[in-house]
Amino acid sequence: MARLGPVDLEEVAEQCRRLRQDLGLPARLWTADHLGQVLLAAVRDHDRPADAAVPALLAIAADPATRSPARLSCPGPWWDTPVNTQAANADQPGGDEGETSELESLEQRLAETDGARVALQRRARDLLLGEGRPVTRLTVARRAVQLLDEPSR
Repeated sequence: MARLGPVDLEEVAEQCRRLRQDLGLPARLWTADHLGQVLLAAVRDHDRPADAAVPALLAIAADPATRSPARLSCPGPWWDTPVNTQAANADQPGGDEGETSELESLEQRLAETDGARVALQRRARDLLLGEGRPVTRLTVARRAVQLLDEPSR
């Protein structure tokens, strides 16, 4: 935990619970003890950057697709972009209203893939990173839908 620096786990847990409750999602796993274990595992066992761990945790708490704080150890855009907690609290993708609507539409389309969403998003992230393009929720969703629309080979 020393690698994380001074972290008030109770305060982080409270912020996470508020974010989850604002989304109407369960928050029972978002306790200080559990978040401490998740943060430690992400930094120590998965070699994630310690200085980005708490902002990444807040980002996944604000993501409606997140079901558990254990998602923190997984690769994702929450590790690439510092989180503005006000934006996370409002669950905004960072753009204008048109981008918000586009993101909702893309995520709805991905939600209808009968479980292929995660694999499509993972592949989309890998492609974006390989191309040196920004990896955000919107760019990943766009690329994942493009992959979905590609004809089978």
